[in-house]
Amino acid sequence: MASLFKKKRFWGALIAVAILIFLFYDLDIPRTVEIARGLKVWYLVPALICTTLLTVFKTLRWKTIVSRVRRVLFWPTLCLYATSQMVGVLLPALTGQAGRIILFSKKGNFSKTYAFSTIFLEVALDGAGLLILMLLSSTVFVFPARYRSISYVIAVATLILFAIFYASLHCQGALERFGHSRIRRRWPRVYLILRKFLRSFNDGISIMKSADKITVTAVYTFLSWLMHVAAIYFLFKMFDLGLPAWAAVIIIIINYLALMVPVTPGNLGSFQLAVVAGLNLFAVNKTVAVLFSVMLYAIDMLPIIVLSMCFLLKEKFSISEISKDEQLIEEVGKMVTQSDVSVGDDKP
Repeated sequence: MASLFKKKRFWGALIAVAILIFLFYDLDIPRTVEIARGLKVWYLVPALICTTLLTVFKTLRWKTIVSRVRRVLFWPTLCLYATSQMVGVLLPALTGQAGRIILFSKKGNFSKTYAFSTIFLEVALDGAGLLILMLLSSTVFVFPARYRSISYVIAVATLILFAIFYASLHCQGALERFGHSRIRRRWPRVYLILRKFLRSFNDGISIMKSADKITVTAVYTFLSWLMHVAAIYFLFKMFDLGLPAWAAVIIIIINYLALMVPVTPGNLGSFQLAVVAGLNLFAVNKTVAVLFSVMLYAIDMLPIIVLSMCFLLKEKFSISEISKDEQLIEEVGKMVTQSDVSVGDDKP
């Protein structure tokens, strides 16, 4: 019993239950049934297409990021990427990102440092996209003070990330020479570890040296955000809320800010609370908002679940094994590799 209380998943589940009780305990059941019967369910089809395309565009972005080191097949990579999203959501706090790193790594080829740097770059791109969305939406909507302060933190963090990327890529030679002259003699093992980390990390962000590839990743980032906006807009139509497309942007921004660090398993509860809070800014009735949040959660998760199941059944392992058997996860990358491609002069 004592060991149970030490598990993050246990406390995350308790938080999820508490939030769900808070959201559902005072719902008007007859009104909920009436709303459900009046939904224009045909809007679910384009909404699901949009959330599926969201994962597709994020997969294509990651595929572009790794293209300077390896050529990978689209379909297996799509399933792998969806599984990594599932891992990122299911594992508590930042261990989800650690799980994604393990999942992306491939023994002897995709090192964990390399996987870490590609995810790091994705976070920076998403942060930049979020800031652009907030800037555009601020022309038609005044964010509450608490959300504006968080946006400043994200802006600073994003700028710092890109500054780190730039310095790492353009000062690699100087950093290696510094380590060779100052660290190598005293701590040779530390020097070798740091040099290996730097080179592998720079491999993962090396597309920043290519204007064409960084433009492509920016386009995929924009398209993924656009698909999420479109999915929520179709749900607006489904619920006949009469809200404009820019209101969907506000919902996404608040949801993103609230879920930057997953606390509950599968973001269950915290996701619904963030959506309800966003809809509350537009005076949407709580009963409608809760039902809307449940529907949005379903269409967000369904494509990821289906693609993850394709991957998990093929590889014959469960997500729970990620935290138990790292060696097994290192073998996962075998299915996505078409062939090893030498980077040649492009490789640091």
